[in-house]
Amino acid sequence: MGTKTDAQAARLIDAIKSDIIIGRLRPREHLVEDEISAKFQASRHIVRAALVGLEQMGLIIRRPNRGVVVRDFSVRQVEQIYEVRMILQAEAARRLPMPAAAETVAALKAIHADYCRAQDAGKLLEVNVLNDAFHRRIWQTCPNQYLADTIERLWVETTGIRWYGVGDPTLLVDSRKDHERMIRQLEAGDREGFVALAVSHILPPLEAFKRAHGAAAFGHPAGVRPDHAEAEQSR
Repeated sequence: MGTKTDAQAARLIDAIKSDIIIGRLRPREHLVEDEISAKFQASRHIVRAALVGLEQMGLIIRRPNRGVVVRDFSVRQVEQIYEVRMILQAEAARRLPMPAAAETVAALKAIHADYCRAQDAGKLLEVNVLNDAFHRRIWQTCPNQYLADTIERLWVETTGIRWYGVGDPTLLVDSRKDHERMIRQLEAGDREGFVALAVSHILPPLEAFKRAHGAAAFGHPAGVRPDHAEAEQSR
């Protein structure tokens, strides 16, 4: 059972993570304990515990003689992370129970309904939280827990990158349609379609990230088959 300190640190982690997601805290920006303590009315002990948690999530890093900074990624690093995500999500999708259990489908439909309402209301932070909940609920059904845990770790590490998709109205509409298709595929037991969509669905935020950094559109990483091509064509 968590302590009061754990609960306070968790709330502070969520608050700082939200600032990173929406760009209040920029890549390479310094996180100063005294400033965080004053802003969030938190003790230094709680601030330090929160920073440890954020570092474990991969959202911040400690640099020698420079202190704690918001983690930044080069385009090449992001490409490599997404290459791994594509491989892992395709493999996890091949292992999910198909068709999905009725309770899984019901939970996904409920999360998606909340997601649509938040999107229509322009509540982007809530959209981000519900998007996370939607995908976590899917991968929770993966029978290989180590595979699901690795997907989760990379999902958290790419929080700031995925915001490029949440902040784009066109990509949000596409994401909404993808979620609806995922639910139908899971309910019908369409494994081939779901495997393709599980890969293609994660690429638009990466492409938006690369455009923002002046890089070319994302291609198929070496060694990864373009299984998602059929899903892209059927949109």
